[in-house]
Amino acid sequence: MSSSERKTGSLERVPPDDGRRETLWVMLTLALILLAGAAGIAWRQQAAAEAAPHTGLNMQDSRLLTELAIAAEEIRFLTSAGDPWPTAGRLAALSVPPFDREGLVWQQPETNCYATTEPTTGAAFALWLAPAGGLFYHPGGDAPHHCRDLAHWTQMDK
Repeated sequence: MSSSERKTGSLERVPPDDGRRETLWVMLTLALILLAGAAGIAWRQQAAAEAAPHTGLNMQDSRLLTELAIAAEEIRFLTSAGDPWPTAGRLAALSVPPFDREGLVWQQPETNCYATTEPTTGAAFALWLAPAGGLFYHPGGDAPHHCRDLAHWTQMDK
């Protein structure tokens, strides 16, 4: 082949068969999958659930809460249908925790309601044994004067 023939002929570039193009397509596909996964995760994110109210209690308040939950079942067991609810003094005499604990002053604003304030932390607890009642907590303050208005308290047993 002479030099004049080379100038007149056309040259065709043939890409090497070394997998560069396939690697490019695989990398682009992986990037697209990762991007779609990240978008899906971000789209499915939900607001963090509010922590249960009892998780913020210290050891003393948590113990009192547990004892009150157990005491509610014991009081219901002790009281027959139609009988009056026992007084806080009667529950202390029967050694029902936490009614028998030293240092706790119990109030009974209503016949089916027991309330106290934890002396070391100042937290107030109320146990209301009505059908719409429950176990209530207030981080600071006095025990309730009646149990029908505990809207600003946190219900701990739901």
